[in-house]
Amino acid sequence: MTADDVTADDTHRALLARVRAGLAHRLHEDADLPWLGDSEPLAAAGVDSVLLISVIGELEQELGVSLPDDTVLESASLSSLARALSRGGRR
Repeated sequence: MTADDVTADDTHRALLARVRAGLAHRLHEDADLPWLGDSEPLAAAGVDSVLLISVIGELEQELGVSLPDDTVLESASLSSLARALSRGGRR
């Protein structure tokens, strides 16, 4: 594993935690959302598109990135959303 791999893994974990915390806040749940796995489909877990776009919109503002709505909607899990945010275009 290279230094770049470690940095990418750290970034992914940090973004994953932020996506999870943002979703938990909107759902009024525990911050770790113990019932939702990182790669579990969000739709199957009852997370609707309006909620998802709202949470990601807040994170885009915080992080200074921009994602197309279709990228958000096509992201099926917390992990894929974190990956999309890490690749998002800077504003």
